[in-house]
Amino acid sequence: MRGAESVSSYAPIDESEKFRIEYWALEEAKLQRLPKPRSHAGRIALVTGAASGIGKAIATRLAAEGACVVIADLDQAKAAETAAGLGTSDAAIGVGVDVTDPAQITAAFEAAALAFGGVDLVVNNAGLSISKPLLDTTEKDWDLQHDVMAKGSFLVSQAAARIMIAQQLGGDIVYVSSKNSIFAGPNNVAYSAVKADQAHQVRLLAAELGEHGIRVNGINPDAVVRGSGIFAGGWGAQRAKVYGVAEEDLGAFYAQRTLLKREVLPEHCANAVAVLTSAELDHTTGLHIPVDAGVAAAFLR
Repeated sequence: MRGAESVSSYAPIDESEKFRIEYWALEEAKLQRLPKPRSHAGRIALVTGAASGIGKAIATRLAAEGACVVIADLDQAKAAETAAGLGTSDAAIGVGVDVTDPAQITAAFEAAALAFGGVDLVVNNAGLSISKPLLDTTEKDWDLQHDVMAKGSFLVSQAAARIMIAQQLGGDIVYVSSKNSIFAGPNNVAYSAVKADQAHQVRLLAAELGEHGIRVNGINPDAVVRGSGIFAGGWGAQRAKVYGVAEEDLGAFYAQRTLLKREVLPEHCANAVAVLTSAELDHTTGLHIPVDAGVAAAFLR
C-alpha cells in the first residue's frame, strides 16, 4: 500500500474479485478437508491435584482434546514440570495452590485468567487418604481429611462459580469423588465420609448453578492403584493390610472383586471426565459416573 501510494494511489480489488477468491471451489474444497476441531478446543480447564495420578491423567487428556490446562497442585515444582510436559505456556501452565487457602485459590484462578483469558472447566481432584479404624482416627486426621477435600472442593467450586457466572458462558465443574461415597467399607471412616460430602456437593451445586448454564457432575473411581500418589503415600500399604494381600498385588486383588475383572487406571478416570465435559453430554448435570469396573455394592440407586 505504501509502495502504491508513493507513485500513484492505492485501491483494493473490487468486490466481485473478492467474492471469486473467497468462494473459489478449490479453496472451499481445501477447507472442507481440514480436520474437525477437537472436542475441547477453545476450553480452559483448571485441575487440582494435577501433578500426579488421576489429576495428571485428566489434565493430559483434556490437553490432548484441545483444552488449555492449568495444572494446580500443592507441589508447585511438579505442577510446572507436568505443565511443561504438555507443551508450551500457550497450552498449559503450572501453579502451586493449597486448596484449603482461599487466597491461593484466588491466585490460581487469576493466573489462569492472565494466561488464557478465563476458566470454564474445573476438576476438583486434590485429595489425600487416611485409612484407620474409628477408634484410631484422631480429630486431627478427621480435620485434615475434611479441610482438603470437603472444604477444599467447596472453596474451589465457589471460586469457579464466581468467574463462570461473570463470564456468562456456562461451564463445567467435575468432582472426583469415589466408590466409597456409596459403599461402606472398614477402617476408613474419615475418607469415606468426606467422599460422601463431595458427592452431595455435586447435587447441591448442580441444583444451584444450572440457571447459569454451569453443569456439575462427578465420577466415582475405585482402586486406582497404579500411578496414584495416594496409594504410593501409604494408603496402599494400609489397604493391603486390611485385605490381607501383598501391596504389589493390591491392583490385581481389586480387579478380581469387580464384575468386569479389570483393573482401573488413571486414564479410565480421565476418559470419564472428557466425556462428561464434552458437547455430547451438554444436557447432563448432577450425575455421578462409576469408574470402578463394576462394584455391585456401589451401584447408584
